[in-house]
Amino acid sequence: MWNITNHYRLTPIILALFFLSTFNVFSQENQNLTFSIQKNEGQKIKLDGILDEKIWSTADEVKLLYETDPGNNNPAEVNTICRLAFDEEYLYFSFEAFDPNPQSIRAIINDRDKLDDNDFVSLFLNPFNDSRRAFFFSVNPLGVQQDGVYDEQEGDGDLSWDGIWRSAGVINTHGYIVEAAIPFKSLRFPDSDQIQTWRFFGMRSYPRSLKKSFHSMFIDQDNNCLLCQANLMAGIRGVNPGTNLEFTPTLTLNRVDEREEFPEGGLQKGDIKTNLGLDARWGITTDLTLNVALNPDFSQVEADAAQLDVNNQFAVRFPEKRPFFLEGADFFNTPLQAFFSRTIVNPSYGAKLSGKIQKNAIGLLVARDRVNNMLLPGFQSNSFALVEEDVTNIIARYRRDVGKNSAVGLMYTGREADNYYNRVGGVDAFIRPWKPLTIRFQYLHTETQYDSSIADEHNQPQSNFGGNSLNFQSSFETRNWESVFIFESRSSGFRGDAGFVPQVDYRRLRFYVERVFWPKKKTWYANIGWNAGGFSRTNLNGGTLDQRGFWTSAFINGPLQLNYWINPDIVWRQAGGKTFRLIRLWTGFDIQPIGNWGINGFFNLGPAVDFENSRKADNIQFRLESDIRVGRHIDMTVNHRFLKLHLNRTPIVTANLSQIQAAYNFNAQTFFRVILQYRHTLRNPELYDDQTVNQVDESIFAQILLSYKLNPQSVIFLGYVDNHNGWKNDSYFEEIHLTQLNQTLFFKVGYAWRP
Repeated sequence: MWNITNHYRLTPIILALFFLSTFNVFSQENQNLTFSIQKNEGQKIKLDGILDEKIWSTADEVKLLYETDPGNNNPAEVNTICRLAFDEEYLYFSFEAFDPNPQSIRAIINDRDKLDDNDFVSLFLNPFNDSRRAFFFSVNPLGVQQDGVYDEQEGDGDLSWDGIWRSAGVINTHGYIVEAAIPFKSLRFPDSDQIQTWRFFGMRSYPRSLKKSFHSMFIDQDNNCLLCQANLMAGIRGVNPGTNLEFTPTLTLNRVDEREEFPEGGLQKGDIKTNLGLDARWGITTDLTLNVALNPDFSQVEADAAQLDVNNQFAVRFPEKRPFFLEGADFFNTPLQAFFSRTIVNPSYGAKLSGKIQKNAIGLLVARDRVNNMLLPGFQSNSFALVEEDVTNIIARYRRDVGKNSAVGLMYTGREADNYYNRVGGVDAFIRPWKPLTIRFQYLHTETQYDSSIADEHNQPQSNFGGNSLNFQSSFETRNWESVFIFESRSSGFRGDAGFVPQVDYRRLRFYVERVFWPKKKTWYANIGWNAGGFSRTNLNGGTLDQRGFWTSAFINGPLQLNYWINPDIVWRQAGGKTFRLIRLWTGFDIQPIGNWGINGFFNLGPAVDFENSRKADNIQFRLESDIRVGRHIDMTVNHRFLKLHLNRTPIVTANLSQIQAAYNFNAQTFFRVILQYRHTLRNPELYDDQTVNQVDESIFAQILLSYKLNPQSVIFLGYVDNHNGWKNDSYFEEIHLTQLNQTLFFKVGYAWRP
């Protein structure tokens, strides 16, 4: 049980982690190659995929010499040359990607940020030369864009950030060429009049039977820090981000027609609602940005990913897609997701300050929401509360770089309303004392007061209460080995209403080790391997088991971009005061037999816990998904999810979710898309504790969208959404066939203006 003494017990741990973070026992810059970047002061660069401007003939050639995946810095089998230039307003880059078989190049005209199965090239930029965070800009052979932010602490790229920049691509008889221009006002970089040196590297994705990656720098794959090994680009000077102002006014019109007396009543025509909003962005300095949104339009035109929400214990998390929250979102990242922006539902205004000044990264967000949306966590389930009241959100984040590649940080989130508050504060650290080793630590304390009506309805404390959370993770990763150890402890009084915290009152341990075997010479497969691990989660106060288990897994990556894995496990899970032993088999695959068709999926066989009835049941579960591309313009994804629980061969519940998403892409800016989802759930009430459950639940969701994007902020959307519901319940002598519940027409236009 946590109490105030735990705060003092953590003090020596925090001091030790801070002391450790100041040491680096390895050199991080011994492999870096430096290239010069030239200023373009003559012929204007035209983005046409033809390198006929003089600057491209004199610029340093950055050759992508190394195959880094699946190879270990083997010579790249095809040649790729990156070139860089700049003027007062733009950073320019070009890639000349040679290919002996241009007809095998995989490229499609598509919406931005969807290049995974394409040939593409990427430029990674770390303007602060601190090996912490990099922007990346990717272009496929037809000029389609993908961009995002690579965070060294997360070790992965986040595609949610969208910059405003221009690109072009052309396939020719030798391969393909891309050109791009990035406005300096789209970047964050040091505010200095001196000549600057940035970290950067070029990357090329080369998907054939084996998907390969080529880089411009030698990558020590026993070194967990990628940006530490990047190339250096010297010569940036006198760049001019201008006034660095951006205004994006938006107009949204929508009309919702609803069947108020469902299902007999007619569809009532709704009023046309108009919403005018304004988003403004001001680069106070080149490294500090202020975003303000007045009566913002946070309407979401992207349908959430299909999720099968049957037999789930906890809430399902959906990703953020709204532009205001995506700008500088990585500045708010912590090991525990203390801030999850989708908890802010319908704000009347918002303001955000984010950036990095020397070694100090800061993020401050204030938003006034018209709805108080609360996720109320428990040990084995959670509930929701939604109150129509104004609530103020304040999110503050500070991170300080320590040593060459470590950091310490502070986090605060606060939500305030009448008779309600939730305040979260704490400290965290990221430490890399050795090439393959990273350590993460976070401690948070919360204070919460719910309104008495919420407390009564959801069985929450009537007065102020507090809670604590402790997270610790160590990771050791080399080319051949990986091992991870995780410890979490979260008290019953912990609440993170501004974040995503569906479970509390537990202590969790998890560990695993993985071994990868790489062929010593070129062969038909890329690698094979195995891993094994275990986990345990118990109630923090009474020590009651929630779940415990062990697993082992084997995998192979081979031809036709095959990834196949098989994973048996044994798990003990607790539900309704009973503990069940489950011996299961998981298996899955991902394969791309030809360039325009791929399929992936997973299967799960064996017993499972029927959470609604607190018993053990037999289980069959699978997901299949196929990506189909026709020519350069048509892109289609079809998937199906299936779950069946049965008892002594008698079905308890059978659930199906099917979705098809098809788009015709006129060009890189314009597409027409249709999404159709069908859900069907069949239950056997005789096998339910609550025999009044619906025997049948079914629904259809359809969306039609015409989209034009001049850039990520200058957009026009015209769309239609349709929802049908139906169910059957013999207990209430009620059967409703699929009937239209509502329909929505919407139009949105936004334009990003930069004076």
